[in-house]
Amino acid sequence: MGSRESILERIKANKPDSIGLPNINVAVFNEELNLLAEFKKKVEVVGGNVLEATSNDDVVSQISTLFPGTKVNFSVLEETEDFNTVSLDAIKRPHDLEDLDILILKSNLGVAENGAIWLSDGSIPMRVLPFITKHLVLVLDRNAVVPYLHQAYPQITESDYGVFIAGPSKTADIEQSLVIGAH
Repeated sequence: MGSRESILERIKANKPDSIGLPNINVAVFNEELNLLAEFKKKVEVVGGNVLEATSNDDVVSQISTLFPGTKVNFSVLEETEDFNTVSLDAIKRPHDLEDLDILILKSNLGVAENGAIWLSDGSIPMRVLPFITKHLVLVLDRNAVVPYLHQAYPQITESDYGVFIAGPSKTADIEQSLVIGAH
């Protein structure tokens, strides 16, 4: 047995017992917030933008106006195939999408407390895409916003990969000084 296998075996042997999540009375957090206003404020604080759209075509139209002249675009939204300039079926390696200009994904859960949006494995064509695209657009129904993460977690039913995304990549997490557009 090599050192890798030996290390993994020791880790498995010393794995702590699972403990259940704490029971939290979510009624304590009922503040009658204007969820959309709070969500928008939190997204903007971290450097993102919130736009309102009435249809998938409206989303694509607004994004095309905001970012004209992009060359590599992909949307998962229904009936927006004309926006796509790349076929993910033809991609052999995620590295082939390093020049992805715009990615449009759909979510079914947002959190007003921090402006985070949940993306499950099923909503992301390739896991790396939200992190390598130049401009990430997350489409969320206004009725899918909950006040706090305490209300969000019970709605997450997937057991595979998922991620909360809250704003663009930024420098403030280390340097404590937010510089928009640094990454």
